[in-house]
Amino acid sequence: MKHRNAWLALWPAWVPAAVLVTLNVVWLGGVRGILLGRGSLLASQVSDLDAEVGLLEGQLRQYQQASKGLGSLQTRLADLRQEQLAPMHDRLVPFLTDLAERMERAGLRPQHFAYLVRKDLKSGLYYFSVSFAVKGSYEQFRHAIFLFESSPQFIVVERLGLHGQDSPSALGVDVDLAVGTYFSNLDERLMKELGATEVTSGD
Repeated sequence: MKHRNAWLALWPAWVPAAVLVTLNVVWLGGVRGILLGRGSLLASQVSDLDAEVGLLEGQLRQYQQASKGLGSLQTRLADLRQEQLAPMHDRLVPFLTDLAERMERAGLRPQHFAYLVRKDLKSGLYYFSVSFAVKGSYEQFRHAIFLFESSPQFIVVERLGLHGQDSPSALGVDVDLAVGTYFSNLDERLMKELGATEVTSGD
């Protein structure tokens, strides 16, 4: 009882200190709550940023793949124009030589050649075709088509018209065959030398 009375007697000394301690505890609790709230908010923002970065990285990879694919396509188109759609002056003779060699390998002897050239208005390229009559067996023509498809040249089989032989026992057929290719330009001198007929796209 004496101790209690002593504390009460000294209240002017310890009450302010107790109040100060209490206020400090309350203030620290509030600060801790604020810090925890901010920490949670920052953690959420960091998580959102990580997700956004992951999305952007995925888009970047897709763009890089698309860019790589576009570059590959442009390279292939450039190679195609250079090697298979080259100027007529550079590629016409190799084209005709390759065509003749493949026909010979198939055992076929073309006759009555006719040449035609026209400009393709959509692509701006020139389409050159050679048509001829040839006799042979079905197997020879199948082999010739296979050889055309395996050629490094760009060969288009434009027309293949079959005509049966007069004799029912004959194994061969008469064929009107037309094949062609594309060139990036027109060499009028070569066309005159071949006697090629130039037509418009509407003909």
